[in-house]
Amino acid sequence: LTPVFFNLQAQPGLSNGPSYGPKNYGRESVIADLDRYAYYGIVGVLTGGTDDGDLAMQIRDEQRQGKVNGARLYTSGRGIVARGGGPAGLGNIPISVATAGDARKAVSELAEKKVDAIKLWIDDDNGKGAKLKSDVYGAAIDEAHKRNLKIVAEVFELADAKDLVKAGIDGFVSSIRDRDVDDQLVSAMKEKNVFLAPALSTAEAKFEYADKPSWLGEQTMREVYPAQLSAYLADPVTMNKFKRNPELGALRQQYATAMKNLKKMADGGVRIVLGTNSGSPDTYPGYFEVREMISMVEAGMQPMDVIKAASSVPAAFLGDNDHGVIAVGKVADFLAMPNSPLDKMTNIKDVGSLYLKGAEVERSSMIQNITINVPKITERDRAADALAEAEAARIAAEAKLKHYGKFVLGPAATVRSMAVPTPKGSKADIKAGPPDRITVAMRASAADLREFYSKALPAYKWSAAGNCWQRQHPASNKAETLCVEPANNSAVIQITEK
Repeated sequence: LTPVFFNLQAQPGLSNGPSYGPKNYGRESVIADLDRYAYYGIVGVLTGGTDDGDLAMQIRDEQRQGKVNGARLYTSGRGIVARGGGPAGLGNIPISVATAGDARKAVSELAEKKVDAIKLWIDDDNGKGAKLKSDVYGAAIDEAHKRNLKIVAEVFELADAKDLVKAGIDGFVSSIRDRDVDDQLVSAMKEKNVFLAPALSTAEAKFEYADKPSWLGEQTMREVYPAQLSAYLADPVTMNKFKRNPELGALRQQYATAMKNLKKMADGGVRIVLGTNSGSPDTYPGYFEVREMISMVEAGMQPMDVIKAASSVPAAFLGDNDHGVIAVGKVADFLAMPNSPLDKMTNIKDVGSLYLKGAEVERSSMIQNITINVPKITERDRAADALAEAEAARIAAEAKLKHYGKFVLGPAATVRSMAVPTPKGSKADIKAGPPDRITVAMRASAADLREFYSKALPAYKWSAAGNCWQRQHPASNKAETLCVEPANNSAVIQITEK
């Protein structure tokens, strides 16, 4: 027997098969995911700032009145992001703020809606977007605590995590992935009782479909998610899309760092909780909580500690004193399994029975009316994939060639028996002079074209002469001067003879 589980980072309602975003969000999709969570024994979920409008509050209140089933919903409402930042896939769901005053106002408005917690994003997506500044998130944290609300954050960088702990954050709902955590952070989190929900399975989902995952299509997944979904994810068209991601190597390294950091933090006494971010792209509510617990053990945690991280610890954070342990005086919600996950964590996949309030629940009834959209891969998709694969192969082959700045050499432009380099992929228009003129056109910045010629011309026996280049004509031995005028998307080369 194990207690039922709680997830402190979830995105119910946003996914429909491989499709993700606000277009999928609605009452039916949220409740469907809550039923999926409950099927796998996840009886409580805290949303990750991804709730559009007031729908989550309405469903939560209806649940408390006994009108809606599924996993018990706790909502963070709309999360808070820096203006010009935040997850692109969420559209206008998050609240954008620029100042400390904006942040306090956002927290105040969320508190008036009676959210269960506040969510922040402290992640600039590798410099692609804006990130909340310390005075802004500090104001949000202070305002949340004034209103007796817990506040959590998604974070990527170690430096930000340290500053957030100093500012009073209550927990992290993602792993630190830019580098190894140090003893200073571990000690500070332990001292201030800041929790970590590592969301390993979501970090892994960003790259794992590049190679068919060993678990894809296993019985535990197929009970809720159709075989067609597994077939779609295992199709070469889908796999190739992941393989072509230029950030694939970095994502693998980030996951390895997250695993290592979880082990260090757990060993150092940091409070660990279950938090997956399931419902985000290419993750599947309910089943990914199972995957997460297995990954936590693979990272080095003990099975009993993982069970606690998924039950008593998050239940306490949510203020649920009726769940979290199997004990006299607690609500009799628990899972029965034929084999103990304490012996082997993969046994968590085999749920025999779910008991709620002491009565066995027919789990299949929770999901029998749920549908999911699985797109069909068409011949057009396969043709497009073949073209993309050919282009990827070309780029990979070109990467092995010598580069002059950002470009490799293309066919030389020849003027009066003298070769002038051009970048591969460019078009050269030659007009005889005097002076001779070559116009090189390609999609490139002026700076990149300038760098190319500064490095390629010496390979063609042109020597620097002030801002121009010189060489002797191979037949007449007369001095030739070449000047390059780069601009965006073109470079004009002029050759004169003395």
